[in-house]
Amino acid sequence: MKMKLSAHQEDLLLLKWPALWLVVALLAGAIWYGGSYRFGEENNRLLRVARANRMQAIAAVRQIEEEAGIVRDFCDRYRQLQDERVIGDEDRLELVESVGRIRARYSLYPMQLDIEQQATLPLGQAGGSGNPGESVVIRASRVVIGIPLLHEEDFVRLFDGLNTMKQGIIVTEECAIKRIGGDLDNRRPELRQNLNASCKLLWLTMSRETGVGAPGMGIIPPDPSPK
Repeated sequence: MKMKLSAHQEDLLLLKWPALWLVVALLAGAIWYGGSYRFGEENNRLLRVARANRMQAIAAVRQIEEEAGIVRDFCDRYRQLQDERVIGDEDRLELVESVGRIRARYSLYPMQLDIEQQATLPLGQAGGSGNPGESVVIRASRVVIGIPLLHEEDFVRLFDGLNTMKQGIIVTEECAIKRIGGDLDNRRPELRQNLNASCKLLWLTMSRETGVGAPGMGIIPPDPSPK
């Protein structure tokens, strides 16, 4: 027996499949949209991670370049100190010969040169535990120079020569100049010894520490003579 459908029911039957396809399409669109959104968020996260890694890599490269520059500066300074004979053992004979060359260059009077026993200058120790590596020791020898002078310019020439001499570091402790023959206000200076100069210097060199102490070496004391 056949049932006759009303016009309204026939319209609903005709719309069933299009409606079903519409629901399927909406579900597929929602799934696609959700998947693309998650995909985009993941891409953004990976992009942020990649940018952060890039910034870290750039910072690491800059730090390496800065440290390499510091190392180069220290190496250049170390080589300079070696060239100036600051690092290494002192050569007393070479110092005496260098002072002799200065005297000959400026036609100075013969001078008296006395080099005392080498000692170690005390250095402050860094606090904390651990092994900081090898220590650098500063060694010092007091050098006493006595020289007659024709005039004060001879004294300046002597120290100009000492400052340009590549024999470690020369530090002045004290100097004294005395005039010979009384006051020169009433007479002209003669071409002879008019002044006596006496200087006490510290001759400094550096070396790596190989032990607690070395035979015959102590801490250099202050000069006990009156100022």
